[in-house]
Amino acid sequence: MTTNVLPLAAGDQPGDAAALRRRVAELERHFHALVHVVIPMGVAMLHSNGRENLLEAILVEAKDLCHADGGTLYLRGDDDHLEFALLRNDTLGLALGGAGAPIPFPPLPLRDAATGLPNEKNVATYTALTGHTVNIADAYGAEGFDFSGTRAFDSQTGYRSVSFLTVPLRGNDERVIGVLQLLNATDPATGAVVPFDAGVVPIVESLSTLAAAAMEVYVREERLRRQIRDLHVSVDVEKRERQVAAITETDYFQELQRRAREMRRRSS
Repeated sequence: MTTNVLPLAAGDQPGDAAALRRRVAELERHFHALVHVVIPMGVAMLHSNGRENLLEAILVEAKDLCHADGGTLYLRGDDDHLEFALLRNDTLGLALGGAGAPIPFPPLPLRDAATGLPNEKNVATYTALTGHTVNIADAYGAEGFDFSGTRAFDSQTGYRSVSFLTVPLRGNDERVIGVLQLLNATDPATGAVVPFDAGVVPIVESLSTLAAAAMEVYVREERLRRQIRDLHVSVDVEKRERQVAAITETDYFQELQRRAREMRRRSS
């Protein structure tokens, strides 16, 4: 389900030739995006060993496709929080997470700490909880969501966050495992910040499906690596214990202990 918070444009009439041309151009753009972005990303995912690099590539492609100035990829943690995984912003020159610097922002709680109720005030947590795509034309004029954190960020950086496109990342079981959020779509001709085109949303949702698949593989691989590390530690401990036992149980070691006890007795 897609939630659009966009101003209504004048409706096209069924027989409008200009509307038909716009529709054909939109379909051609979708086809181009599928052929040149989504399908190649799917092929790359099959052969990629670096899931973090792949996730970053998906975020960058989504930004480029929408002419977005910024983008954030969130991961849903086991503790009911939404964690920042990747953050990119061209105007501010930010490339955080992944191979970049650590992201300094705290995770977003999915539930209110005091009441335990779902935190649907933040647009990213709302998408994570409901699985709905949200397209917001102007954050400063939108109703229903709390953008106080966005305003504080803008106040600190001098940035102006306007349009948002927030898309859920669904796993194989349809559970939302992350969120892809794009910021400030720009008009390629003028560079002005504009609302995200509703026609591009299905393509971004397709990219989010690939990101979710890559993320699930990455999480499984990380879990397996941790299990292997834990197994190595366990084996090493057991090996050392056997080595110690093999030494302490020898007649020579027992004789050394007897002599040490004898020496302590004589000195006392």
